[in-house]
Amino acid sequence: MATATAVLNNFGSDAWKADFYESLSLAARLSMAVKAVKTHGQNIKMSYWLWKINGIASRFFVESDDIISGKTMVAPDTAPPTPEKMQEATETLMRMGTAFNEVYEEARRRRLLNNSLIAGPVTALRAHADQFFEMAEWINLMRDPDAIEKIFADANEQRARGEVYDLSQV
Repeated sequence: MATATAVLNNFGSDAWKADFYESLSLAARLSMAVKAVKTHGQNIKMSYWLWKINGIASRFFVESDDIISGKTMVAPDTAPPTPEKMQEATETLMRMGTAFNEVYEEARRRRLLNNSLIAGPVTALRAHADQFFEMAEWINLMRDPDAIEKIFADANEQRARGEVYDLSQV
């Protein structure tokens, strides 16, 4: 729970909020730009925005991974997050994932995944959307520690009954 607390407290920082709102702003611009891409200049501008938004998302996940792995030290006396803060973090992460996913889907519908300047960063944007959704799910699990214990208890029972399969059998 200490790791979850450290990651969640990172969400409240001013730097994180600035990156969050910048990302949402860029996602809105990208959503509009995807619908109007006609010239090579617009492709270049959109590619720049995609690289920028992917950089912000990558930095966020690197910072979170560093906290989880212990590379970045946090104050040990950090108070646990309130249920409201956990709910807010979940909603924020879901909003980011949805915004990124919408840009990807619009680019796919407009057949921009065939464009060499745009395809790579748009695909990376989709991967970041999945990461935001996964992190939101992780926070939701942290809100209910009994559910986590139940998941591990069920897994141990299945292993004890011999209901474990090799990956090659799946």
